[in-house]
Amino acid sequence: MSTSRIPIYIGFDSTNTPSGLNVFGVGDTIPIYNGGTGVTSFADLNLHCSTLGATSSVSATYVSSTYITASAFNGVPYPPPFSYVVMDAAGTNTTNEQNFSTGAAVTTTESKTYASSGSNDITWDDNNKYFNVSSAGTYEIFGYFLIDSAGQSDPVEITSTKNGSDVHIVSPKQYGATGPNENTFHSVLTAAAGDYITVTIHMDDGGTKTAHLESGSNLMLRRIL
Repeated sequence: MSTSRIPIYIGFDSTNTPSGLNVFGVGDTIPIYNGGTGVTSFADLNLHCSTLGATSSVSATYVSSTYITASAFNGVPYPPPFSYVVMDAAGTNTTNEQNFSTGAAVTTTESKTYASSGSNDITWDDNNKYFNVSSAGTYEIFGYFLIDSAGQSDPVEITSTKNGSDVHIVSPKQYGATGPNENTFHSVLTAAAGDYITVTIHMDDGGTKTAHLESGSNLMLRRIL
């Protein structure tokens, strides 16, 4: 048998100090400053379905307690696109400037997100030794390079390039007697759809000494905006 129950609430006096338990009756309100709404019904709140709406559309989104999936956030596919390349052998030893992994077989790992064009967002072109990007955005490059060189106390230029033009150059010194030397590289750049991006190396000594990348050197490009 059901039993009727009367709701109660904590009453407060004029100094906003709890004064006791009160029966909640028809027409009573719980003041906003005590954590209430100040009204007794949704009608008093003037909430109507016709006035509730989102400021922008949301589609193809799934949210759970463990993960979120969606087609894009702020125009960037989710998960964010990336391409990761690892050299499986030593590269070409030369005095010339060369793209990452020139002369070596590689293993690639690429995200499976896709741009609106339907093409993969970032792909590695192993013939030309550079990344192709299919969408405009801001991209981040990470590199870990094992550089073996014939130049003791000579700098090697590590350069990020876009469409064959230099973007960011660093020149860490190499010590040939103790090589190969570990070098890291980080660069952020903007790119348009159809641009190609890579990292090059060469000895900065006027072209008289050779250098090459050892097996295990790796490079990653990912989109961040």
